Amino acid sequence: MHASGTVNRVFVFCVLAALLTTLSASQQKPPAPGKPTIAVLDFDAREGLSRGEAASLSDLFNSQLVETREFIVVDRNRIKSILQEQGFQQSEACSQVECIVEAGRILRVEKMFAGTIGKIGRIFTVSIQLIDIQTAQIQLNKTVQHSGEIEGLAQDVIPDIANEMAQELLGRKIDRVAVTQTGSSKWMWYVGAAVLVGGGAAAYLFLKQPESKTTPVDENLPGPPSLP
Repeated sequence: MHASGTVNRVFVFCVLAALLTTLSASQQKPPAPGKPTIAVLDFDAREGLSRGEAASLSDLFNSQLVETREFIVVDRNRIKSILQEQGFQQSEACSQVECIVEAGRILRVEKMFAGTIGKIGRIFTVSIQLIDIQTAQIQLNKTVQHSGEIEGLAQDVIPDIANEMAQELLGRKIDRVAVTQTGSSKWMWYVGAAVLVGGGAAAYLFLKQPESKTTPVDENLPGPPSLP
């Protein structure tokens, strides 16, 4: 009896381990060969926007590209450090192609993102360019106007522009579900699988249990005493 129970437990653990391994392999995304090397310069702050706000929106644009996992993105702090070490003075208006190409060559990247953000009244104008460093040509250019608060730029406009330009650069659609998937959602798969397999194993072990033998009641035993 004990040996049979041990075999059943080993069988269940083997099935569970195999299923979790399969799920883990299916969730892992194979690395894309030949990822483009890119960098994002601080967006130039025009009228109605501070340099700090423009830099924060640049960080958000950069983070959105990193989350796609489709590019080798130079860290923003490293960009500033390398440019300073090389004596490159990034002015407030490094939006000219020559300036961007010079920075890209110092950073040794293939593509550079740069742009301008300004505000007139309640209308923000965002213009972002993608520069090919080798050819010194503007490869992509996106200009979007947003009427409303600056929060709308951070929540919708900047992420949408980053996603659209990334897709055009890659020449294919980026699966948003794959980009936003977190480790916690993977563990939900694992927990669900464990519950499924565990429930099936419990049912299997229950059905495999030998029929319990009931002890017949001796009819000659006295019954319970009657109450007065």
